[in-house]
Amino acid sequence: MDSSPPVTADASKQRDSRGTSASATAFLDLLRFTAANLVLLSHVFVVFFDNKKTYQGRGVAVIILFVLSGFLITRSLMYRAKKPGEHMPAFLADRVARIMTPFVPVLLAIALLNATVIHTNWSLDGLSTGFVALLGNLFLLFDYPVFQLLDIAHVDVWWRIRPYNTAEPFWTVAIEFWIYIAMSLLFFCAIKRERIRGGWIVLLALISVPVILWNAADGAGKALSLTWMVGGMAGFLVVFMGADSAAARSRLLAWIIVVCGVASLGARVVKLGLDPYDLQTNFLMTVIFFGIFLRLNQATAAWRIPAALAKFGASYSYSLYLVHNTVLVIVFENTHSWPKPAAIAFGVVLAHLVALVVYHSFEKHHRAVGTYLRPIFARALLKSTAPVAQPQTVSPAAPVAAAVAVEGKSANVEVPVLESHA
Repeated sequence: MDSSPPVTADASKQRDSRGTSASATAFLDLLRFTAANLVLLSHVFVVFFDNKKTYQGRGVAVIILFVLSGFLITRSLMYRAKKPGEHMPAFLADRVARIMTPFVPVLLAIALLNATVIHTNWSLDGLSTGFVALLGNLFLLFDYPVFQLLDIAHVDVWWRIRPYNTAEPFWTVAIEFWIYIAMSLLFFCAIKRERIRGGWIVLLALISVPVILWNAADGAGKALSLTWMVGGMAGFLVVFMGADSAAARSRLLAWIIVVCGVASLGARVVKLGLDPYDLQTNFLMTVIFFGIFLRLNQATAAWRIPAALAKFGASYSYSLYLVHNTVLVIVFENTHSWPKPAAIAFGVVLAHLVALVVYHSFEKHHRAVGTYLRPIFARALLKSTAPVAQPQTVSPAAPVAAAVAVEGKSANVEVPVLESHA
């Protein structure tokens, strides 16, 4: 057990702007960091063992990150929707900044490395290199539903855009991004009736809604849109219950939820095996997550060292997701004479080091980018008479994929980012 003294109730029990305790925040951070490393491990099997080893941790990581995304973004949307003013431009500016601030430079670097250093193909069939593929990747249009439908219809087109070769894990980033767009349209336009220009509503809906529908009906993760919504339901319940209601403060209720979820999931796994992408399975995983979150959100103390380590690991987990596969491939191509364990260890350590460089160079500046983008988005999206909401003092919430990246400065689990080869 950590020998450091716990943060006292007076210091730690003071919740952040989303009503989250320090212990619950550390739990969310730990989930994101763990999921990001499960993704990394999955690509160790893909790269160094030719994907011949069965590994369910990949699917578990995908589900964790999508559930976290739905949970956190739904909370953010609900808190924003309670406040006066027009919030959609600021929300979208923050989301674009959070995802694209490290994504764009990493993607450009991957394109350069694939043109100069990397000599093997790691993408599925389709257009995964060249200018058109790069442009499609920059606009997060790889594996778009139109391409999927053409494939079902056995129509072969040269412009079916895939993630850029070693950026193959990026496909879930696009799903996450377009879910954010669709959910913002639902909350701010359909429910809150913000005065957004009609042309933008139509354009964004035409692009984002097909992604929601396709990934509810099928998609690489079977039903990732629905998984995201399950996490969103948990986020809705947390906001609905509040932090100080009898239900939110009931330890018995939290433990009942956890025990029932574990028992049900265990019985299903014993009977059918573990398929993380199965909707019933990931629903039960979310039930367990929800119960643990409720219990930890009641905690009166948080252990400083574990919480600090979880926060540190979560801080760069999105960058780790973005760079790890490319780093592993480069190491693999250049260490054929090495013992495989040494090559794997070197690749894993190097991936973390490169991710830290990317985080400090790009990712951690996303709030400044978001602040810059907010007035630009407001001018473009709002009708001229619409009042602009004042900027929040706490930046909102992160793919994976995830990992992905708690709403606010006190946590770093906003954008889950996920992996490929599902």
